[in-house]
Amino acid sequence: MKFFERIRSTYDRLVNVSSSDPDDARRRKLLNIILAGVMVIALILLAITIILLILSILKPDEAAAPITALAATVIGVIVFYLINRLWSGVLASVSFLFFLMFVISLTDTPVELYKGRSLFLFILPVIISGFLLGSRYIFIFYVLSSIEVGVIARIAGGRIYDPTFAYIAFFIIAYVSWLSARSLEGTLKDLRAINLNLDKLVEQKTEELATTLAREIELSGRNQAILQSIADGVIVFDSRGTSILANPSLSRILDTPVRNLHGVSLSNFLKTGKLSPVNWEKIMGLIEHPEKTQTSHQVEWGKKTLSVSVARVRNSETNQDIGSVAVIRDITREAELEKMKDAFVAIVSHELRTPLNAIMGYAEILKESVYGPVNEKQESMVGRIMVNTQRLLAMVGDLLDEAQLKAGKLSLMKQPFKTSSLLEGMHTTMDKITADKGLSLTDEISLDMPDMLMGDARRLHQILVNLVNNSAKFTEKGGIHVRIFRSGTQHWTIEVKDTGLGIPSEEVPYIFDTFHQVENPTVRTHGGFGLGLSIVRQMVELMRGKISVNSELGKGSAFTIELPFQ
Repeated sequence: MKFFERIRSTYDRLVNVSSSDPDDARRRKLLNIILAGVMVIALILLAITIILLILSILKPDEAAAPITALAATVIGVIVFYLINRLWSGVLASVSFLFFLMFVISLTDTPVELYKGRSLFLFILPVIISGFLLGSRYIFIFYVLSSIEVGVIARIAGGRIYDPTFAYIAFFIIAYVSWLSARSLEGTLKDLRAINLNLDKLVEQKTEELATTLAREIELSGRNQAILQSIADGVIVFDSRGTSILANPSLSRILDTPVRNLHGVSLSNFLKTGKLSPVNWEKIMGLIEHPEKTQTSHQVEWGKKTLSVSVARVRNSETNQDIGSVAVIRDITREAELEKMKDAFVAIVSHELRTPLNAIMGYAEILKESVYGPVNEKQESMVGRIMVNTQRLLAMVGDLLDEAQLKAGKLSLMKQPFKTSSLLEGMHTTMDKITADKGLSLTDEISLDMPDMLMGDARRLHQILVNLVNNSAKFTEKGGIHVRIFRSGTQHWTIEVKDTGLGIPSEEVPYIFDTFHQVENPTVRTHGGFGLGLSIVRQMVELMRGKISVNSELGKGSAFTIELPFQ
């Protein structure tokens, strides 16, 4: 454990850069992380090349160019890192982005670069500049990338190509990136203002509590006056779990008379809040065994959101436990701000749909030659715009669903539907995707399943398509089998089984977490935010069901969803 802590500490020292400007510190840290990734990749490729040279698989003249390029990359990364840490994050970021543009121009021949095989790489400096330098730099690197594409267009094949569609596509992506970066910067600014106020409030409360505790030691006879001056609620329990002291602030927070808070057992005290079983167990564990649980918890107490912190009270002479003290703070406002943040993400995701749909619509108009014929290259470029716009729409849809689930605004429609319609809809959506990869997509409905079910057919279709699409991404050969069967008198089950790569055992407990992605090159190939399985899990739980996964590396995975009959 200490070994991993030392590794983490070393990593933090390497990537963190002290700066008086929090934005500058964040961007310089992000640049160091990117440089670390580039360094690791370059060293691995350099080692592989040297091994191939030693084994005589590569000839010296064949290995000279990649070894030189990789060594130059390692040296460049070190130089950028030193500039970023010792001098200027802006200079290091600009130098790195120019270096990246230069490397991208060498990844392929000019003709193939322009034809589109690697053309999408030119947008990377535009997008990365928004994270490393700020939103105002996005259009600067858009212009530079466009100039670079224009130069390549002029030398490609010895004649001039028309790069207009590339410029349009780059501008659309740059504009969307600019909107996202501006929104992120605004959100960070608001959060810093909120955090600054909270820090001041915490510092003020800490000073007040320190003063109060010191005064309590010196003048124990004034404890009642001190408690009355504390804005947070305080209640003290003896070793038997009976309250012996409560301040007026707690009475105000809990809307309970002070007399009802004295001499009550812990169980009766918790009954006044009408707590859920989960919150009940949290507070019981905090007060009865604070040393074995977290020091604080956030709970829903009626219509309020409270932060409950508990500490042991010890006899200063014998060092024995004589009870516990709970400090209760009303954080309803902070919880509302958190909900506002989730609502903000939902609004941004919703507003992004309109320009993306417009882009898709105009691209379809161009592809259908409504305003005149297009040549083969133009049609290919429009096709790429449509594919990438569709990917962005899918990501925005995932963000919107996640925000609605977090805010508790996603509702289910209960109506009868045919059991077979789930599989028919799944085939309509996924047949082409699986066929393009050469995969089989089969299904099965057990004989004891009813012909009709009650529930939200649209959300069930979304769950099934998400699982099948996830399996298709990580399956290179074989196929996917979907089975619907009765798993008891009160439940029915959907099983999606594939012959894909499988999931490492250490990753299985986290694959349903929000924004979690298994570290695998395939994930980077397909992209995404890592929200698909998280949304599936939350929707299944909203339907009062449960989801599980059984996976083995190299043999595939099986996702199982058990739902109650409605």
